[in-house]
Amino acid sequence: EDEPLDQELFKKYIIYARKNIAPKLTEIDKEKVTSFYADIRREANVAGGIPIAVRHIESVLRMSEAFAKMKLSEYVSPHDIDQAIEMLLESFLQSQKHSVARQLSKQFEKYKTKKSNSAQLLSFELSRLVSEKA
Repeated sequence: EDEPLDQELFKKYIIYARKNIAPKLTEIDKEKVTSFYADIRREANVAGGIPIAVRHIESVLRMSEAFAKMKLSEYVSPHDIDQAIEMLLESFLQSQKHSVARQLSKQFEKYKTKKSNSAQLLSFELSRLVSEKA
């Protein structure tokens, strides 16, 4: 059963994260994103889909840093990268023709992760932080 978040605590959490958390990417993270970019660019070209741009990959890096920041993490985790890649992949597939999207979706199954509820994660992390500080 999900409990509603205390608004004051949530505001403090956001302020703290903005001021104090700046997650770092490792070279391994960058290599994984680069590999994904090369794969999706090549396959979209072969399938006749709309190509992906470098700015989309920059977005993956920013999103993965944001996922890490939500967890108040010092470093971007492989899971953060996976979530960001999956988010971009879903957006990219929605921009394609249906037949191309279906073909690409099958080819990029390996980049899809199990769904997790971000609200549950946030609630859990906030509860943990409050317990630590209390």
